[in-house]
Amino acid sequence: MNILVIVANPREGSFNNAIAQRVQQTLREMGHSVLYHDLYRVGFGPLLTAAELPKDCVVDPGIMEYWGELRSSDGIVIIHPNWWGQPPAILKGWIDRVIRPGIAYEFREGDDGEGVPLGLRAGKKALVWKRFS
Repeated sequence: MNILVIVANPREGSFNNAIAQRVQQTLREMGHSVLYHDLYRVGFGPLLTAAELPKDCVVDPGIMEYWGELRSSDGIVIIHPNWWGQPPAILKGWIDRVIRPGIAYEFREGDDGEGVPLGLRAGKKALVWKRFS
C-alpha cells in the first residue's frame, strides 16, 4: 500500500516528530511505500488565495504534486499537536489547499457545497487517535 504521512510540528525534537519517524519506520517494515512530508521542514505555504478557489484554477506545481500523492495513496496518516483545540495553521492551510473538491471529494450536481460531500478516495474508513494526558 502507498501511505501518505504528513507531520505538522515546528519543533524537530517534538513528540509528534518522534511519532512520525516511528510510523514511517513501522510502515516500511510492514512493506508499505511511504510518502513523507514534514510541512515545517519543506516550508509549505499555507495561504489559500482567491485565485486557487475555482475548480479549474492554475496552482503551484508543488500543490499539484500533493494532489497526485493524495490520489495515489491508499492511506493517509496526519500527525500534529492540538493548539487551542485545533491543528497548527500550516496543517489547516495544507488541508485547504490539498484536500479540496475535485481532488479528495465532490458534491452532488446542483449542490452548492451545503450537502454531504462524496469521497473520491479509494479508502472509505478512517481511524482517529487522540492522546489525552
